[in-house]
Amino acid sequence: MEKKDFWQLIDASRLAADNDPNAQVDTLGALLLQLEADQIVEFDRVMVEHVNRAYHWDVWAAGYIIGGGCSDDGFMDFMGWLISKGEQVFETALRDADSLADVVEEIDGECQVEGILYAPGKAWERKTGRPGGDFPQHMFAFQNGPHGESWDEDEVDARLPRLAARFNG
Repeated sequence: MEKKDFWQLIDASRLAADNDPNAQVDTLGALLLQLEADQIVEFDRVMVEHVNRAYHWDVWAAGYIIGGGCSDDGFMDFMGWLISKGEQVFETALRDADSLADVVEEIDGECQVEGILYAPGKAWERKTGRPGGDFPQHMFAFQNGPHGESWDEDEVDARLPRLAARFNG
């Protein structure tokens, strides 16, 4: 699956869900069911590549500020939300995580959409009738920690001042 096809499915699911991230999980699942099983696996592969790219200290800082804290699991869910917003928001956030100050809407809540990350596996299970344990796994590259320069809680607001002003002000 090409990256453009991946992002088209993300955009179509978001638009069909009227930008509601929780409803988007269901609409994405329905769209994935229209694909062949191997295309669903490819969608997951591309998504994991994007999660690996987003595994960055600045992106984590954004999730931390928006959510008032952000555990490892919460950061995964935040990256699911970030992907759900589409390619433009995603790529802009990778360059400048503070740009998310202009993106978060009330409907986004704490910006954690875990279900996006599980949608391909669930769709594949339904499509093939096979158990989830048989779904081909794509590896998250987290063994060396996030990319970029780390931060501590005392300095995170200074790192992303626009987000801090919006969510901690």
